[in-house]
Amino acid sequence: MIKKKKTILDTVFQEEKVFNNCGIYSKQYSINQKYGKGTLVSHSFDGLFIEYFHGSFNENYIFESKPLVNTLEVSILIQGGKIINCKHTGEDLVHEEQETFLSFSENLNGFVKYYKNIVVREVKIKLFYEFIKKHQLISLFSKFQEYSTDKTNCNSFIIPICNKTQNILTELLTDNRVGILKRLFLEAKVLELVSLQVEQQKKENNGTESLVKKLYTVKSIISSNLNEQYSIKKLSRKVLLNDTVLKKEFKRVFSSTISEFSFSVRMNKAKELLLHTTKPIYEISDIVGYKNPTHFSAAFKKNSSLTPKQYRNTYCEV
Repeated sequence: MIKKKKTILDTVFQEEKVFNNCGIYSKQYSINQKYGKGTLVSHSFDGLFIEYFHGSFNENYIFESKPLVNTLEVSILIQGGKIINCKHTGEDLVHEEQETFLSFSENLNGFVKYYKNIVVREVKIKLFYEFIKKHQLISLFSKFQEYSTDKTNCNSFIIPICNKTQNILTELLTDNRVGILKRLFLEAKVLELVSLQVEQQKKENNGTESLVKKLYTVKSIISSNLNEQYSIKKLSRKVLLNDTVLKKEFKRVFSSTISEFSFSVRMNKAKELLLHTTKPIYEISDIVGYKNPTHFSAAFKKNSSLTPKQYRNTYCEV
């Protein structure tokens, strides 16, 4: 059971930097060593708020989720897990890694729970009415309101991260633009991301529950066993689905083929290991399912236009 901690966010996170560049108001925080370790960086301008969090807590913590009027929120969990409590429905929603939580926050009220010693990597985006109006999205406002927690089942908010979303996340996390170029880049990527989420939400709601659960199982099998290359036939047997149905429905739900998803998750894991560990490239190659380091290097360069060594040297200092 989670132990509720009545802590103030500003106590847990220590402000380190605040700066303004071409109207982008940015803040950088670190977690107080008493509570855990990690960093939080946020950017805001013209009704758009973007936050990057990477860290873990020493204890189980619950943070109050305060409702913001007329705000569309997208929470993308790259790594880790958390619980979102929807106060209106009384539901506890499990938000796991490689999933997106999309909601219209006018009536979003409850708690967000983080678990002890679980590393979380998350991107949060909030679109305020000012941003929605600026980009002439008013006609979609009623559609956004469908994601209000008092009008639908909270479980329908959770959707998988598709291949296109993963590409956008990689661009956001490795971007080093500043000033007006940063503003234009962030606006463009957020609009693209929100469009993908709304479109994918529609597709997800059209699927059958039992089938979708099996597809999530396939996704989990691949993500949890990166050192093993699964054939379509073997995956089909594991979830008791016809080969053709598995391939077709996986593409429909996750917006990528099984092969594309498998390749993408392996490359993302390889990038994480290259940036955050000192493991040799041949070892990383084996971890992500390539027994031949040369084949791994060729696949990695196809994905990122850089060899593993070049990628490590380029981004390790960022």
